[in-house]
Amino acid sequence: MKQYIKYMISVLVLFFIIFEAIIIAIICYPKDVFKSSYQSIIVDKYRILQETKSPKIIIISGSSSAFGLDQKMLEEKSGYNVVNLGLHAGFGHLFYSELAKENIDQGDIVLLGYEYGWQNGFDDLGQDLIMTGIDNNIDMYKHIPVSHWKDFVGYIFKYAETKNSYKGATGIYSREAFDRETAQMTMDRQYEMGEPYNEEVYGIVDITGAQISDNAVDYLREYKEYIESRGASVYFISPPTLKKAITCDYQEFQNLKEQEIDLIGIPYISNPEDYFFEDELMSNSAYHCSTEGEKKRTELLIRALRQANLIQ
Repeated sequence: MKQYIKYMISVLVLFFIIFEAIIIAIICYPKDVFKSSYQSIIVDKYRILQETKSPKIIIISGSSSAFGLDQKMLEEKSGYNVVNLGLHAGFGHLFYSELAKENIDQGDIVLLGYEYGWQNGFDDLGQDLIMTGIDNNIDMYKHIPVSHWKDFVGYIFKYAETKNSYKGATGIYSREAFDRETAQMTMDRQYEMGEPYNEEVYGIVDITGAQISDNAVDYLREYKEYIESRGASVYFISPPTLKKAITCDYQEFQNLKEQEIDLIGIPYISNPEDYFFEDELMSNSAYHCSTEGEKKRTELLIRALRQANLIQ
């Protein structure tokens, strides 16, 4: 019986070693397959986060900050270094939040600019975007919570299929739209929403009766404690939003803001309505600024930081 148990344990250990080797091989080889992709910019943003010295401002959001933040302007006006982690909400707000833990230090300011809808499904992660974005940069996987590992293991063969069929990317949704050193979007974005507004393509924003999930409340309370234990501070800020895409009463945004402050305890330093932009300030999505809108959003953010006495 003992021999049989030892045999079964040996078989299981061998199985896990082989399976792990297969997973690593799929992830790491061939290398840099998705380097031209939009999501691959997360690797640059992660590197910048690691290398940027404090004091710094860390922006956590989806594409509203990829398309809506002039990093150089914010650095010049604030006196802080800036790390803009915003890229694609499909990664999952939990992923960005965990990623930021790589380098939060004394005197840093962490700004949560989650796009509306984050309050539901906060702990959802997009395996497709995360895995193709990380590509062979395996060190970044340490920021995936253990509770989600099974989802990524389950996606590994779909990832391999995607890797084998990927043809590259160009245009606004690709690496060429960003500066390689700063990860600042540099490709010009002019107004291209079209008339009439296509809700199916560009989306709507409706947070009627929004309630922050218990999971999100618990996580963000602990997140606040973690950030403060590092000697840093954390605040909510508003994402830029296309005015015509909003289909709910504006009071709903104030209601959500109050929940964020009261339930989580993280101060909210923006007025949401200031960030409801007209057509000419937005480009190809309800959350994507045009080149002009990017500057406007950054100016509003600088003003909010000053009013909160966070910068001079």
